[in-house]
Amino acid sequence: MKDTQYTDDFTSDYFKEVLTIFFDALPDPIFVINRNGLILRVLGGSSHEVNCFPNVRESQYLHETLPLEVADKCLHTINKAIEDESLICIDYEVEKKYLSPEFCSNQFYQGRIFPLKQYKSDLRAVLWIAINTTEKVLFTKKLNELAINDELTGINNRRYFNEVMKRTFDMFQRDKVSFCILMLDIDFFKKVNDRYGHDGGDALLKSLACTLKESLRDIDILARYGGEEFIALLPNTEKSDAFIVAQRVRLAVEKSIVQHGTQKIKVTMSVGGGEISPGDKDYESVIKRADVALYEAKNSGRNKVVIA
Repeated sequence: MKDTQYTDDFTSDYFKEVLTIFFDALPDPIFVINRNGLILRVLGGSSHEVNCFPNVRESQYLHETLPLEVADKCLHTINKAIEDESLICIDYEVEKKYLSPEFCSNQFYQGRIFPLKQYKSDLRAVLWIAINTTEKVLFTKKLNELAINDELTGINNRRYFNEVMKRTFDMFQRDKVSFCILMLDIDFFKKVNDRYGHDGGDALLKSLACTLKESLRDIDILARYGGEEFIALLPNTEKSDAFIVAQRVRLAVEKSIVQHGTQKIKVTMSVGGGEISPGDKDYESVIKRADVALYEAKNSGRNKVVIA
């Protein structure tokens, strides 16, 4: 079977003119590609502006124009559509480095691949409609970030933390692997707001969120629990190790200096901790113990660690 006969049919003057007029009315580019990966036609009004296949040219093969991994994935999809005799939809991303200079970020596309009927003895081919979904993908990512991240500090928010806690508690019930919770509260935070204003308070919260994250372990999960209060999940951790982690965090905060304009802000932090117990009915029980321990750390002089 030859790849060239399809090319000849698609380049006949009349057929080419009809297809061009028809497809130029569509906003999305359409590619005619045979099962060997030969690009027979590039159609559509925006086909020269949308880099869904960077640098593709008619009469070239996908493996000549695309990174090997991407070309292999495309060819597999084309052949699956042909073998299944059905429409296939795939989502794919094109990295910025493969795009023309006017693109300042990676682009996302949905490919809709439909097999064409076989003509005589020619190789089967497909129509590949490429729809740019970058705006939708980025918007969805932003919504997901807002759903799990605290807007001010950028770390996890309380809602996401509670979801993680539910899964962690379920794992404890199944595997009996211990975990601890740390409640962390900035000492005399109201005085910071009174002296430096809410801008100063916000700057402190953002800076301390970074300090806490750097002081915790890679396996630990940190979240802003509300106001000046943070919470951390320490997986696979018992009381003795939780105390060591909490002390490291407390000392890191004590040594930190937050620059706010020409002013320097220094604060301390009290930490309360709690360990999961076999008798606990839910994860809230651990958080309550950690909260009671935090209250004790506050009442006994602040800038302390108490593990219940």
